[in-house]
Amino acid sequence: MKVASPAPVDRHWFQSKYVALLQVVITMTTILSSWAIALHQGHVQLWPIPMISYCGVYRPEKFVFSIGLVCAAFLMFFFIWVIETAGKIYSSDRVAWLLGFPCAIGLMVLAVCNCEDEPELHYAGALVYFLGFSLWCICCSFQEIGLKGLTWNKDKWVYIRKIIALLNVLFTATLTVCFAIKLSPTHWLVPVSEWLAVFMTEAFALTFWFDLGDEFWIEQVKEPKDEKEEPHSY
Repeated sequence: MKVASPAPVDRHWFQSKYVALLQVVITMTTILSSWAIALHQGHVQLWPIPMISYCGVYRPEKFVFSIGLVCAAFLMFFFIWVIETAGKIYSSDRVAWLLGFPCAIGLMVLAVCNCEDEPELHYAGALVYFLGFSLWCICCSFQEIGLKGLTWNKDKWVYIRKIIALLNVLFTATLTVCFAIKLSPTHWLVPVSEWLAVFMTEAFALTFWFDLGDEFWIEQVKEPKDEKEEPHSY
């Protein structure tokens, strides 16, 4: 009786592009749901649109806000790790550790420390999140400029990311200036620039849903495949 040698079988985990998609969906669903609940409860008004932080102060929206954004922060950390290891974007470990991962921590901090109970921690987390991610976008996107042979049909997401990264920096800088000159949070420019900065952040992440495509996986391993014993010929 002879046992055939096991043949390797590919086993995939989920595709990397789903990390980017989940991060965007959970972040935007959390923010919009918190805003809708706060609006329904009369905690914020329709216009001028409130700052996103004001949609996570009171019950019941604060529970949605905190839980959802903590999950989004974890996925952001995972997303940045995926992008750095996939080799699809031309960045470095240093950029990830100095800018990318801290912005995920900043998002977690602003999620659990609301702007009424812990304003110092909340706004410190917000500062790290907005500035960290906008600079990470710039560093990652514009390291692709020197690449040769880029074409729109093949590499259009490289060009699109540059535009989104610049818009993200524009809106983040506007928000930073508003706070630096102590413009009232109820002034329409403050929340509008904040919302637009968040939209650009998530739009940047969403490009990888298309750019990573079906090629990249979280893990790919080869497992032995059991085969039936074959009778030995006498």
